[in-house]
Amino acid sequence: MARVGVLRQYMATVLVNLLGVSYGTISGWSSPALPKLLQPHTSPLAYGAISQQQASWIGGALCLGGVLGTFVGGAIVDRIGRKWTAWAAGWPLVAGWVLVILADHPYHLMGARFLGGLGGGIEFVVTPLFVSEIACTRHRGTLSSMLMLSCCLGVELAYVYGALLPYHTIAWVSVSVPLFFLASFCFLPETPTHLATVCHLEAAERSLRFYRGIRTEKDAIAEEEYGRELQLLHRMQQDRLTLPAKQPARLTWSDFKGRHARQAFLICLTLMALNQFCGAFYMMNYAQSVFAESGSGLPAGLSVIVVGLIQLLGCYVCTLLVDRSGRKILLIVSSAGMALGLTVFASYCYGQELGYDLATLGWLPLLCFSFVVFIGSLGVGTIPFVMLAEIMPQKIKGFATTFCMATNWAFAFVSLKYFSTIGVLFGMHGILLFFAICSLAGALFVLFVMPETKGKSFQEIEQMMEK
Repeated sequence: MARVGVLRQYMATVLVNLLGVSYGTISGWSSPALPKLLQPHTSPLAYGAISQQQASWIGGALCLGGVLGTFVGGAIVDRIGRKWTAWAAGWPLVAGWVLVILADHPYHLMGARFLGGLGGGIEFVVTPLFVSEIACTRHRGTLSSMLMLSCCLGVELAYVYGALLPYHTIAWVSVSVPLFFLASFCFLPETPTHLATVCHLEAAERSLRFYRGIRTEKDAIAEEEYGRELQLLHRMQQDRLTLPAKQPARLTWSDFKGRHARQAFLICLTLMALNQFCGAFYMMNYAQSVFAESGSGLPAGLSVIVVGLIQLLGCYVCTLLVDRSGRKILLIVSSAGMALGLTVFASYCYGQELGYDLATLGWLPLLCFSFVVFIGSLGVGTIPFVMLAEIMPQKIKGFATTFCMATNWAFAFVSLKYFSTIGVLFGMHGILLFFAICSLAGALFVLFVMPETKGKSFQEIEQMMEK
């Protein structure tokens, strides 16, 4: 693989993941913003302090937008292509931050979070497809895992902005990221796979040469993987040409009845549930509140910045290990580690509720939270989206990605909207123990059901899933 080709793959992946940075920022924005909005003397809104119910809707609106964005992304990703679908995702993110700047009522902030979720929903559909279709086999896992790394970077930026910048300045700074994306991403070529499926074979070959750094015929002959990929593009075009003229490649029930499709849906939907019900997404969105309710002696604002950095470190370590250690071992270690960390955290919170003097253990919530976030970022927070892009059959991949991501957003909405209520009824320890049980169940599922895809081409994965 020519070095220039690898650099182009990384460049394109970094650019498309600016969407993840922007979405992560608007996702993490709620952690430092909601405590201010809830207090009469610190609320920046002309409306005044918001209620706890309004705060929960501001949190949950992100996921409602994500569900809609998932269906919008699924509807257009095969029609206008991966490139322009990703570009379209930038506009709701810009609009969301503009609405934060102009907001003087809680409904405006709900709308801003909804728009952020809309952009994020489209992004989570198209980014795994775009990256997996431009990446070579050797670097596919690393590049695909950058989706969550970029989101974690955005979340950490939101925490730092919340600690250092005035409320409205945060939105002005944050809107620059999607604006830069819109100005730069449009110059990249479409993915070779999509171009081949719409019968633009010459453009598909040019795109493949661009992303593989192939400049001459001599380079093309020397690159064995390039030759296999080119043959695959030709076969995809031939399959498309066998359909009647102008007839779309419609899905039928038989496309979902094969062993490959059934196994892939079982694995991906279970991983989506694990991704949300392990508690990592909930805890990062309500990080300051979790620290405040846990009784930690450390300042909540400082604690979440530290935890955000640890989450970012975990995602970065995942990008280093995913193509070395493999997907399966990372998921098992991550899920089991989260179960352990959450159980210890729940025990601390239960001790606080029983009235024990735990002042000497004031450092334990930060340690547990940091451990849970790091070990979760190492696998559970990242690998499900890598697997989704790898194991689905090519024909149903667009629909399957949409369906699985919509399910993920629905799980996220339940987590953000209703788990706070559960916390009121059963205490913080009750929520943490529920997350621990889900994490342990996920570890067992991965151990006994999920296959390893490290180092395998899409054709090899397909053959493995059919057995």
